[in-house]
Formats: sequence, C-alpha cells, structure tokens
Amino acid sequence: MSRPAFLVLAAVVASPAAAYLVYRAAKGLGFLDPPRDRQQELRREILAALYAFLVFLPVFLFGWERRWPRVWIVFGVVSGLALAFFAVSGIVSGRTLWRMRHAPEPKPEAASPPGQGTGEGAPEPPV
Repeated sequence: MSRPAFLVLAAVVASPAAAYLVYRAAKGLGFLDPPRDRQQELRREILAALYAFLVFLPVFLFGWERRWPRVWIVFGVVSGLALAFFAVSGIVSGRTLWRMRHAPEPKPEAASPPGQGTGEGAPEPPV
C-alpha cells in the first residue's frame, strides 16, 4: 500500500473518532444546550468565529501563496467569503457583548427640594 493511500485510509478511519470527540467536548461544555441568556449566546458566536478564523485563514493564505490552481479558485473564493463572514460575525458579537457588559449605569434621580414635587410638604393643587 502506498503512503498516500495509507494516509487516506487513516483519515477515513480517524474522522468519525475525531467528530465524536468534538461532539462529546461540545456536549460536556454545554454548547449543545440552549443558551441561558443573550451573553452566553454571544460568547458561543465569538468562539465559533475564532474557530473558523483558525481553520479558514491558513487555508486561504496557503492557497494564495501557492497561486491557486484554476480548479481550486472557487474553493479559495468560498474560503475567503467564509473567513469574511465569520470575522464580521465575531466582531459584531464581540461589540454587542462588550456593550451589554459595559452599559452606562442609570443616574439616580435627585431628590426634589422641600415644597416642590408631589412628596410631603408640597402645596395642595387647586380644586
């Protein structure tokens, strides 16, 4: 058996095991449960965007460095579009999460001086 054929066979055998391990890790970390709140949902989107960045950026850069063969140009374009989509998704989720966690605190209302407003000591409205 040649080395390339052996590597293809090893990849075919190892792929289901790797997929199962990723599934178990995602289930153990709670990624398959519905999100508890909006912040957890945004954190998941950011993590997915970072993962996609790690996957698509090397493929995209390697392809452009090696001058994509004509057959692979469509793959390069799709890889670039996926990279751009996940980058925008991660940036939007990150900004939204930052705004949620750093929202300005509401200013407390100043107490009205005695004799004004509707509290004690306020003059009675005319009847």
